[in-house]
Amino acid sequence: MKRWLRFVGVAILASGVTACSTIDGLESTDKGITLEVTQKPYAEVWKSSVKAMSTNLAIVEMDKSAGVIKSEAPAGMATWGEVVGLFITPVTKVSDSYTIHIVSKTRSTYQLTGQNWAPSVAARIQSDLDIE
Repeated sequence: MKRWLRFVGVAILASGVTACSTIDGLESTDKGITLEVTQKPYAEVWKSSVKAMSTNLAIVEMDKSAGVIKSEAPAGMATWGEVVGLFITPVTKVSDSYTIHIVSKTRSTYQLTGQNWAPSVAARIQSDLDIE
């Protein structure tokens, strides 16, 4: 019986660890919010994205040449925290339009609380770049 309880405990711990979202796990193909930006230079789109991803979030990874910004929200009393990714395509200096894809995930799939940061990040970018 003791051996069985130990096995169950290890299985629960392992499932909790494997069910966590991390910065490295954010992908541009994940479900999120997509914005289309036209008639703006890449530098302006990038600057607005950095500003939006650093408001109430901590930037953990940033690569302008890849068009990627990853941030996290800290854990609090009612949440384990969230991870947020922003992906810009294409990553050329000159383009007729850019696509910004924003992904927000809770740290754990079992987490009942937490905030979806994608809408607020998108709203900040839309306001800053004056787009709808």
